[in-house]
Amino acid sequence: MVNNQDSGGCCIDLSQFGAGRGGDDIDMEDEEEVPRYLNTINSSGGFLMVSTDKLSVQYTNVNLHGHDVGVVQANCPAPVRRVVYYFEIFVKNAGAKGQIAIGFTTEQFKMRRQPGWEASSYGYHGDDGLLYRGQGKGEAFGPTFTSGDTIGGGINYASQELFFTKNGKLVGTVYKDVKGPLFPTVAVHSQNEEVNVNFGQQPFVFDIECLKQSLRIFSRLNKYIWS
Repeated sequence: MVNNQDSGGCCIDLSQFGAGRGGDDIDMEDEEEVPRYLNTINSSGGFLMVSTDKLSVQYTNVNLHGHDVGVVQANCPAPVRRVVYYFEIFVKNAGAKGQIAIGFTTEQFKMRRQPGWEASSYGYHGDDGLLYRGQGKGEAFGPTFTSGDTIGGGINYASQELFFTKNGKLVGTVYKDVKGPLFPTVAVHSQNEEVNVNFGQQPFVFDIECLKQSLRIFSRLNKYIWS
């Protein structure tokens, strides 16, 4: 555990994350484009409606099979030259079945499919709490989520892991074995499901700044020990 009492009492248990790595090249946050809204062009638009501000999405169809998912990516991939990238969704309405997912996908991802069901994608699913990564069979991962919950998805570049949160608490991590850019991705798949997306325009429920701070401290200590 890293307990940085000299910086506002920030305390993050880094044992829940993988080992970090040093290097200033992963912490240059001002030099990259960051996701700011949902991409309404590259989406399964026939099955969902994106709000005019491009920060919320609603399922507007009746799901009949696994290829009518309402999927939408961010306007650009997650930036990589930083310690951590993170975004959140708020489940405004879990709809008929609560088949909402949050995750990361590549630019070539097959829209109309849940994130995690296809190769080179990851998804934490609300109806069963499973983590899917590149196949249709999920892994035991965390709790289910529903209306009123805030779910987060992040990339820890220090450990090359993806992580997910629920209502400000870490759910779990998984090794990031896909190379190249990953897009923050949201999916809805039953009547009336609706989520709001927070790319940082509002304060996050999870204390991401504390995690960044702790990882930076760990990185500096690690560099000092091995120098």
